[in-house]
Amino acid sequence: MNDKTREKTPVEELLADIDSYIHDWFQAKLPFTFQGGVRWTPPTDVFETEDAVHVTMAIPGTRPEDMSVHFEHDTLLVRGVRRERCGDSRRYLKMEIPVGAFSRRLRIARPVDADGIKVAYTEGMLRVTLPKVHPRVDVPIT
Repeated sequence: MNDKTREKTPVEELLADIDSYIHDWFQAKLPFTFQGGVRWTPPTDVFETEDAVHVTMAIPGTRPEDMSVHFEHDTLLVRGVRRERCGDSRRYLKMEIPVGAFSRRLRIARPVDADGIKVAYTEGMLRVTLPKVHPRVDVPIT
């Protein structure tokens, strides 16, 4: 059976959840990369309907060409960079809106139809719709 389609055991699901939580914790505690760049994590909502898992990320001021969205196995990865204009005469008195590289890795615990994923970016919100794969039910012929 193909690794992409087989059901995970409860232990594998637990280990994947723990890995995701540890990754998110370290991103929150260490908001920088060791290469010297600033890295931030966009605020994210994840909710589920009967037909899909929906992910919404607040990424204001980011150009679509500066973002990438990938789904592989059971993980959604969003990466990009929010750029600040350079060369003007601004003197910030307060700067709270993050700039620089960002990434967010989310484990999706439901089987997803990778070919049906939809991505939209409007008004600073990235919306990813991951359609669920519904189990096939065979009805016996009588």
